Amino acid sequence: MVMDYSEFNYEPTEFSKSLLAGLFAGITATCVSLVFNAWIRKTTGFPLSDMVNVSTIIFIVTLLVTIAGVIYYLFHHYFRKGSALFQIAAIVVTGLLIAAIMQVQRSDDPLLSKEFRELVSGIIGITGVCTIFIIPFLFKHDYV
Repeated sequence: MVMDYSEFNYEPTEFSKSLLAGLFAGITATCVSLVFNAWIRKTTGFPLSDMVNVSTIIFIVTLLVTIAGVIYYLFHHYFRKGSALFQIAAIVVTGLLIAAIMQVQRSDDPLLSKEFRELVSGIIGITGVCTIFIIPFLFKHDYV
């Protein structure tokens, strides 16, 4: 049995485009974050992996950026200049999260706490950049 897809006409909705843009941006952010995680751990020798490990990076980054895609839809659909407002909001949230993580004392050892802050702030930064740039780009460009 051969399926004929020639009659399958699908016009993507704004919601589906933003959701898929968020998913793709999340997968991209996850891959870059995993490389960053491996590089930081190799160069610094950071041993703690209770909170930040491969599983949490894969699950949390992908989920958060996919949700950001849905939030992009809400901004784009309900606000005039919603794309720019979304990018500004994402910049503010990313900055606040990085500022907050800089206050965290992860361990009694100051070096481990510093390395933890570097790791997490890098992952937050990567996630923020992917959210800020990839989601609006993919939403606006149908050919990608």
